[in-house]
Amino acid sequence: MAAQNDQQRDVRISAFDVLVHRSGRFLAVFYACWMALTGLLSYARVATAENPPLTWPEVAIIVIVAAAVCAAISIPLAFAFSEGIQMVIAKLWTERAREEGRKERDLLWEAWLERREAAERDGRPFTEPPPSRSRTQNECAS
Repeated sequence: MAAQNDQQRDVRISAFDVLVHRSGRFLAVFYACWMALTGLLSYARVATAENPPLTWPEVAIIVIVAAAVCAAISIPLAFAFSEGIQMVIAKLWTERAREEGRKERDLLWEAWLERREAAERDGRPFTEPPPSRSRTQNECAS
């Protein structure tokens, strides 16, 4: 049952789906963006009004329109902040791990090659398998 819930956590239906375990972060970012953008847009519209003493109903209409527009803008922003940044960090982390793996593999091969060349110089037989074969044998034995 727990494994099934873990699998369902990472299921997405469309590109703009937010993973279940990140929905709280998405909503927090969405509301923060929405409120900040609504406040800025409302303030800018009220501050640049043609006839400065606006009535309260006019200000209320400005805020309602700004809130509607900013909700549409805040959804992709919240997705980018909550999911997009996470994806970029995961991609960078994966690339870093691959690079470290390549370096480790190269070091194994270089050490094996040095041992083989030393054995050839000394005239000794060299029967050690290459790292690719010895690694798979070690993994099979485990």
